[in-house]
Amino acid sequence: MVSISYDKFTLPNGLDVILHEDHSLPVAAVNIWYHVGSKNEEPGRTGFAHLFEHVMFEGSKHHKGSFFDPLQKVGANLNGSTSTDRTNYWENVPSNHLELALWLESDRMGYLLDAVDQKAFDIQRDVVKNERRQSYENRPYGMAYLALQPTVFPAPHPYNWPTIGSQEDLDAAELDDIKDFFRKFYAPSNASIAIAGDIDPGSTRRLVERYFGDLPPGPPINRIQRMDSELNGTASLVMHDRVQLPRLYLVWPTGAAFDNEQPALEVLSAILGDGKSSRLYRSLVYERQIARDVAVFHYGQEIAGEFFIQVTANAGKSLEEVEDIVRRELDGLRESGPTEHELQRAKNRIESQHVRQLERVGGFGGRADQLNFYNTYTGDPSGINTDLDRYLVVSAEDVRRAAKTALGSNMVRLAVLPEEQLSPATETLDRTAMPDAAASPSFSPPVPTRATLSNGMRVVVVEKPGLPIVAQGLLLRAGGITDPADKPGVASLTATMLAEGTATRSSQQISDEMEFLGAQLRASVSREFSTLAVETLTSHWQHALEIMADVTQNATFPQQEFERVRSERLTDLSRISDSAQAITGRASQAILFGAGTRYGHPLSGNEAAVKSVSRDDLIVHHGARYGPDGATLILVGDIQRDEALKKAESAFGAWKAGGASDFDSGSDEQPADGTTTIYLADKPGAAQSVIRAGYLTIPRHHKDYLALNLLNYILGGQFSARLNMNLRQDKGYSYGYMSSIDWLTRASALAAGGSVQTEVTKESVAETIKEFDEIRSARPVTQEEFDDAVGGILRGLPSQFETHGQMLSQLIRLVAFDLQDDYFSTYADAVSKLTLADIHRVAETHIKSGALKIVVAGDAATVEPALRELGLPIVCIDYEGAELG
Repeated sequence: MVSISYDKFTLPNGLDVILHEDHSLPVAAVNIWYHVGSKNEEPGRTGFAHLFEHVMFEGSKHHKGSFFDPLQKVGANLNGSTSTDRTNYWENVPSNHLELALWLESDRMGYLLDAVDQKAFDIQRDVVKNERRQSYENRPYGMAYLALQPTVFPAPHPYNWPTIGSQEDLDAAELDDIKDFFRKFYAPSNASIAIAGDIDPGSTRRLVERYFGDLPPGPPINRIQRMDSELNGTASLVMHDRVQLPRLYLVWPTGAAFDNEQPALEVLSAILGDGKSSRLYRSLVYERQIARDVAVFHYGQEIAGEFFIQVTANAGKSLEEVEDIVRRELDGLRESGPTEHELQRAKNRIESQHVRQLERVGGFGGRADQLNFYNTYTGDPSGINTDLDRYLVVSAEDVRRAAKTALGSNMVRLAVLPEEQLSPATETLDRTAMPDAAASPSFSPPVPTRATLSNGMRVVVVEKPGLPIVAQGLLLRAGGITDPADKPGVASLTATMLAEGTATRSSQQISDEMEFLGAQLRASVSREFSTLAVETLTSHWQHALEIMADVTQNATFPQQEFERVRSERLTDLSRISDSAQAITGRASQAILFGAGTRYGHPLSGNEAAVKSVSRDDLIVHHGARYGPDGATLILVGDIQRDEALKKAESAFGAWKAGGASDFDSGSDEQPADGTTTIYLADKPGAAQSVIRAGYLTIPRHHKDYLALNLLNYILGGQFSARLNMNLRQDKGYSYGYMSSIDWLTRASALAAGGSVQTEVTKESVAETIKEFDEIRSARPVTQEEFDDAVGGILRGLPSQFETHGQMLSQLIRLVAFDLQDDYFSTYADAVSKLTLADIHRVAETHIKSGALKIVVAGDAATVEPALRELGLPIVCIDYEGAELG
């Protein structure tokens, strides 16, 4: 098994420091955990830990500005999060900028309060309140967690309130309150820093001592080691939400993380609900088809835990019927335990997940994060190498006993029901000087090798030694544009049905084999392509390849499975009205490309079309679009090229010639640009409005691709871009407001937007239009913005090749857009040759600020009168983008 080496030492001020060396990429990961979360708050003063997660990004004494700005200029990725027990921050930086990250992190640890004033506090409090609306109030089933938490953990348990806090507590919070909270918990003696990647341990230690060594330790903190829930008996709750399907939650309070029973509960959750061959999925979703989805997980926290079973029932099915099946399955496990096959399958999946997490040196769940996890909760980082053993030795009797003792009568039952009447759903150191970068590290992106099998099928291979992982993908020219004109959704249904049965394997056998390998075969469909992908440990990759080949070549589309999958698709379509995000996505596509066109129709289809689709339609589509002529197999990982090609030939070489080698020719007439227009979809009672403003732009192969991509980076492509700095940072209207380009071989779609407070919908639309106007001409990109964007993109390039999955995604794009094998290795030079004049020319040519198609999904009764004040045309639309009569 993989072993992660590290060194740990502690500074005199109490700061734990963990160093892990890995020179495979020129990236250094800095990860800091503060041992403070929402459980350290007090009733009436909740949400402080999470609020500080935001405030900590807003500048400190010696860097008075956004934490994102200097880091994204050098190509870093960064984020933070808060839980009940800890707050963490991380940056993945080019390794020659490690000192910059340490300068910034140490300054906000030691000197944050010097820069926190009332204005900054008020803005971040508004951002957090918007996050609460977006994550809970405006999300289907989002309020369930807020109802469950205080019931599973009755007061005075410190898990009684949600991490995000209450609106009332956030409104009542004073600046002095949060400053007192910071002084108590955000200090070296309550923190652990892990630095991993392309580092020299000796010089890194000296940097840590330099930047953190003179920071004062904090006060001693009294800690709760364990506190069980005082829930006694069964609590039954019922709530209503603006959703289409009822959902059942069964939740048991359990013991703390690292309890003896925890591994058995994790294995039990996998047996019950992880994958299509799990007991509850098989029983509820596959066999009886009374549920749409199942989720089971055990959440072991520092002082207590929770075991969740969540089931969404199908329309017309009662939660009582669902619950009866769940309890029968639980009783079976309590009585007889799991089979040895189930037990090994669960262990394989846990082991595979553990190894895949170790691919990343940084980020959430990466090596630095895990070193801090074990160090913070146990005082010993070595758990990263040993903790897996606890799960691999779990026995069937351990699982049976855990099901019997932990999942007893002390529990919470929550039923979330659709509202009865639904509307269309709507330092000794000069800290003032920012450190200079060290010499730039070298990075050589992978150059794939290509080969052709005996039947003409193309193969792309990249050897990536190191972790024992192989990622494999199959790309076919079988995307949504190949749907029959009168049957949108056929391509998506075909891809979904591939793993539902072959000449030699049933649907359940395919699921069981893959899940036994600790893997999941994923099928996805975009506008132009269909993709199958799977990641496995090296020891299993050949078996996974054989299954992928079988489902691709020999899918039989069994009628019984087709009826089930089509029913599931119709259920999903009925739930679109629950999500404002889904509404704007579908409507925008239809409005931009034209409803019913091959680029404008919904990929998942619509209700009428899906009802009309037959099994024969899928067989015809498969015969026309699936074959070696239009397929490319991509293999990345711990493999030898020659051996990989032999296995590819064995798996796919007998596939008979056929399949589409290119897209069908034909005109794609698109709606005229017109003038800026608002398209309003009514979602009564929505807590926020979702905005999506866009237009059609150049195809991927256009000569201005690189320049427009860079321009979008400045407009809305990263945290410190213009749009987000305006609507989130300056005004607090949104939790996040970004832009992106969906690149296609033909016209691509540029879109900007996010979720905003209902009462500022008009202002948010106006600011969006203003940002497009300004970047085009009124306030063109400056030399500084240009230099920062070029530097950020180039310095961030290595991190896009860190994991096998990332590398597979990059290679899929390389093949899909017919790029040269040396594209990645020449990319940096091409970007470096861009000039500010190029960006100004592209902005004037390709930013259509006067022809934006702005889709707004929100409470029309509230937002429409204000939107009309903008003087723009307003078209009321349904959830598919069609104009209402």
